[in-house]
Amino acid sequence: MRLPSRDAQVVADVDVCVVGGGPAGLGAALAAARQGATVCLLERHGFLGGNFTAASVGAVCGLYVGTGDGGFDFVTRGVAREVADALQAAGRAVGPVPFEGTAVLLYVPWAAKRLFDHLVTAEERITLFLHALVADVVVDEGRVEAVVVATKRGPQAVRARSFVDASGDADLVAFAGGTTTTGDVRQYASMQFVLQHVGNADLSALKPAIAQYGGHLSRDGGALIPTFRPGEYIGAMTRVRAPDGSPLDVTRLDHATFGELEGRRLAEEAAAFVIEHVPGFEQAFLADTAPTLGVRETRRVGGEYVLTGDDVSGLARFPDAVAAGAWPREYHTEGRSTRYVHLPEGGYYQVPLRALRPAGLPNVWVAGRCISADTDALASVRVMGPSMALGQAAGTAAMLESRDEGAANVQASLREQGAFLGEEHA
Repeated sequence: MRLPSRDAQVVADVDVCVVGGGPAGLGAALAAARQGATVCLLERHGFLGGNFTAASVGAVCGLYVGTGDGGFDFVTRGVAREVADALQAAGRAVGPVPFEGTAVLLYVPWAAKRLFDHLVTAEERITLFLHALVADVVVDEGRVEAVVVATKRGPQAVRARSFVDASGDADLVAFAGGTTTTGDVRQYASMQFVLQHVGNADLSALKPAIAQYGGHLSRDGGALIPTFRPGEYIGAMTRVRAPDGSPLDVTRLDHATFGELEGRRLAEEAAAFVIEHVPGFEQAFLADTAPTLGVRETRRVGGEYVLTGDDVSGLARFPDAVAAGAWPREYHTEGRSTRYVHLPEGGYYQVPLRALRPAGLPNVWVAGRCISADTDALASVRVMGPSMALGQAAGTAAMLESRDEGAANVQASLREQGAFLGEEHA
């Protein structure tokens, strides 16, 4: 079916347009606006945060690196640390909590949702549009001129000089005709759930209970994450597959629909198991599931540099480094189990600016899980801590580009913003 041409009202004309209001998009929008750019931030949900809030992950991964003495320090600073510090100052987060040789920040999703409201609306240079699903782009002589948003009043457009694709699914790059791939192996999705009215819980009983009684569950592990609100835990115990058992591709409407329905079914199943088999949960009830499925991997862009698993495990250094990461390579790809490939103790890798630049689109940057990376690198860099740092880098690059300053000053600007890029390239 061929659709007729239509006019789209231009609702914003800015220096930088950021597609996606998750951790990466938040970092990008704040960085660009705080450095003087006018910004339009587009988010498809009715609130900001992406997997931070919509998927109710409950634990921020990738913020920390070991210090060698049993302690931890921030490896993703700037906006990422600002968010962590603000949540902790409000009593709505606890960390670092040791996990898999590194550490996580446990947090309350509702508190993060409101924090992001405040951070974005405090910036006068940011125009925020929620319920704004990017449906197309306008390209002129190889440059993206505008993004088209599907709204209840028909298509509307945002014009900008530079763009950041923080959609998680490389939507902007795909619509612009850029190179993307979903890869032969993808990470499975998950559906988080919330249990309330929990008593004195014995979390150490979860793993043995699954081993003895949980052969029917979609995962052979997972976690029950305390929110530190009385009697409330987030369940991270599901693995959501497509009808044929393969990983979901939520860029497909049928997969996205099946995944949401199946995710809620699996969450209900897992919650019932916990209530029956884990001490302290006998009087608990399933309060809700996350507003949407937690997606780990879909499209990735083909960029000027492809970050590899060897770069991650080899603690790679780059002359154009714009962020650092220390999370292990975490795989939700094999059966019911989660596999971790740990980095050397106290080590971190760098991410080059070139991995944030999609080939052939000179005024577009990418951030978050859709950067130019192979499956093995994405297993580490996709988590929320690095995503915020990559967003801050992409937003800074887009801001400079909108001023015709190029990317040469990105590192200096990031350091002025308090970001950690790692040690100088040798």
